[in-house]
Amino acid sequence: MIQIGWTEKWTLRFAVVALLFLALSGFEGMLMRTQLYDMEALHGMEAVLNNLRPGVANPTTEELYYSMLSAHPIVGVYGFVYMAVFGAFYFLVPYLLDKPIRHKKLVPVNFWLQIAGVMICWGAGFFGLFNSLYTLYWPLPVSYDRTPMWGSIFFMVGAALIMVNILIFAYNLFKTVLSKSDSRSYSFVQFLRAAFGIPRLLRLFGKEDKNAPNLDYNGLPVFIVAVGRGSIDTVINAFVLLTAGALILVYGLFALFGSPLNPGAVDALVYKNWYWWGLDMVADGNALIYTAGVWYLLIPLLTGRQLFGAGVVKTVIMVDLLVSMGVWSHHLLGDTSQPMVMRLLSGQFITWGEFFTMGLTIFVSLMTVWLARPVKMTPALKFALGSMFGFMMGGVAGLIQANLGLNLVFHNTQWVVALHAHTFLMTGVGTMLFSVLYALVPMLTKLEFKSKSLVNAHLWLWIGGSVIMAYAMGMAGSQGMLRRTFYEGGQFQGYTLVAIIGGSLAALGLVAFLVNLVGTLGLRNVLGIIVPERWLAERQQPAPANV
Repeated sequence: MIQIGWTEKWTLRFAVVALLFLALSGFEGMLMRTQLYDMEALHGMEAVLNNLRPGVANPTTEELYYSMLSAHPIVGVYGFVYMAVFGAFYFLVPYLLDKPIRHKKLVPVNFWLQIAGVMICWGAGFFGLFNSLYTLYWPLPVSYDRTPMWGSIFFMVGAALIMVNILIFAYNLFKTVLSKSDSRSYSFVQFLRAAFGIPRLLRLFGKEDKNAPNLDYNGLPVFIVAVGRGSIDTVINAFVLLTAGALILVYGLFALFGSPLNPGAVDALVYKNWYWWGLDMVADGNALIYTAGVWYLLIPLLTGRQLFGAGVVKTVIMVDLLVSMGVWSHHLLGDTSQPMVMRLLSGQFITWGEFFTMGLTIFVSLMTVWLARPVKMTPALKFALGSMFGFMMGGVAGLIQANLGLNLVFHNTQWVVALHAHTFLMTGVGTMLFSVLYALVPMLTKLEFKSKSLVNAHLWLWIGGSVIMAYAMGMAGSQGMLRRTFYEGGQFQGYTLVAIIGGSLAALGLVAFLVNLVGTLGLRNVLGIIVPERWLAERQQPAPANV
């Protein structure tokens, strides 16, 4: 057995479960694409599921599609992405700051609560037929003539567990960063002042920041600044979605006890803006800034060169906080009820501001690699560069659809969900998280990945497959294929088939990684990461002889 520390083991546990959630999310995605290609293809699976669903009589193929579509992003984002982030940050933040995790007992709490919340949401969709979609547009989640009540209640309970767990994680992270364990400790306000670059600004005018006497601004890792900045968005996201879920849960409980509330009491447009303001923080905080922070950490580590323009980068990261607060309306560009000034100012112009902040991130990372030539193309560096490629593709697609005129064509089509969202999440965030795993596994276990061929197969199958899938569905979207829509007549079959092929290639890439991981660590070590060692020891002991 590989002997690793407590923190390292929990990091690997988060990583293993994150990969399992990725597989589950991908499996659901392929099932949905299969249904779009041939609506009768999953008839046998429907029959099996119908026998497992309590109190649901013969749901339609369409209902199965929409219920999977409601659970799919929860598993992908809050299962795969967040579990990977939890594990990586619980190792990297204490490692970089040379501080212990402030509350170690909260680490397993985060682990099990996230699993519970995601699985409850998934079960509410896959078995409970909750089919209002992750957007939760009011009043669909409380329209019990089309949405199963029990499915809605359980989905909101699972979502509440996830959001509370995210708040617990953010609390533990900030307490670790700001813990008063040595002379480098500082308050949250001091941290923000330093991260925004106020000490640097004051020095330009010959003054010192007296409000941050114990903070070495130049010694504050850029990654830590990004973690702090991204966590602010993450907290906002959790708080907003928690309130929205609590509202829906209250309506569900009142209906359950025979006293349904009037859905008209909630303004649908206000609710929609509140919801998207919070949900967009997932993309801005977790996907964008956390990813940028990882690049700022890995690129210098893998190239052996100091990050290019580190001081400016810290300030830009925090300035992007202000930008991210005002971009939510790009989700509502095609909504005619949304005021035009909101669509134009927030949806288009402020959204374009992220082009400069994220563009700088990619420029700084690539410039660091360029100045470090020649560099050794390690697996982690290959995937880091691949993730930048994914972000550029998904980001350009996002800027295109953030144009008010072009959005009239692309809004609510597969272009948005594929070329922007899936390219962003799979080719960008997913590839970045694989880069972290390729860097962390040797650090944690002192073992290098055995097969370079499987590493390369993983890289090209994952990126190539995700790009093929995204572009096939994106082109279908440009031809009028709507998202969140079930097609019964076999429309867009050609595009859907190509997307299935692309998704299958990405799945093969994931299999290549898992095979390489198990081959490197050994099956017993992989099992030892997940289950207590004493369980494995007990199973290996010979049975007592009969007397």
